[in-house]
Amino acid sequence: MTFDLTFPRASQSAPATGKIKTQVDDFYVEELMDPELSGEGEHVWLWVEKSGQNTEYVAGQIAQFANVKKMDVGLSGLKDRWAKTQQWFSVYLGAKTEPDWATFDLEHVSILKHIRHSKKLRRGEHDANRFRIVVRELDHVDNLESDLNIIKEQGFPNYYGLQRFGFQGANLERGERYFEGEIKASRSQRSFYLSAARSFLFNLNLAEAIKSGVWLSAPIGGPLYGDQQDGVIPISEAEKQLLDNYPSLAKGIHKNRLKLDRRAFSVMPSNLSWEITGDTLMLEFDLPSGIFATSLLSELMEFSVVLGES
Repeated sequence: MTFDLTFPRASQSAPATGKIKTQVDDFYVEELMDPELSGEGEHVWLWVEKSGQNTEYVAGQIAQFANVKKMDVGLSGLKDRWAKTQQWFSVYLGAKTEPDWATFDLEHVSILKHIRHSKKLRRGEHDANRFRIVVRELDHVDNLESDLNIIKEQGFPNYYGLQRFGFQGANLERGERYFEGEIKASRSQRSFYLSAARSFLFNLNLAEAIKSGVWLSAPIGGPLYGDQQDGVIPISEAEKQLLDNYPSLAKGIHKNRLKLDRRAFSVMPSNLSWEITGDTLMLEFDLPSGIFATSLLSELMEFSVVLGES
């Protein structure tokens, strides 16, 4: 099956156009987290700055440097490779001697500080992310300021970003083949496929809510499909019908015993500010963890990505 990954904007105005990630520093992400680190314990937490490096690869290099298993390295969030990011990692050392972090040598990666602690850093533990994004070759900007003000006042559609689905939707297409038993998958690949399936189906529900004009007024949001669990509003007939349109994805979700959850249709950015200079837009804002900055951009404009797309 071919998956259509074009989803409608809420705005009815003509969108601006531009390019992002023309250079690595054009896309800056900082984890917002204020951990109360004890200064002692079997773990060491690292505040790391990286540019143009994959998060999982950096975690592996930290593990190798510290002479520990990769599973002993914790992180809260996967960050864009083609970006400049600052984020926490943790390393379980146990009784091992702590390495000299000043000698850690990986291109475009710096350990800015390190502090001992008693616990491992877990996924999704940070509260939010701070973004600073530069859009270049800006054009068709007649409605840009008004669209920015609307987002500042009411938020934007909480779509999962296209990166969730892999290059040209590969995670969905391979996932469908895996769910049908046509290919095998590792544990990590299976996780990607299931995440892509639920995210795609959520986006379709959000798209329907936008078309019907209820995306801002639907208090329960949309389904992250799975088996019913206590405390979560069951799926409606319309939501079930949409799921039935993708039987392979439904099969994979239920076979793997995922639990039904709900996600808000809209999200409000914090501290949103912008500056337009010539054909360049500088955007700054904070988003809760798990929310995609590219979804805010998609509501504003049609953009192309320079780095990482070839």
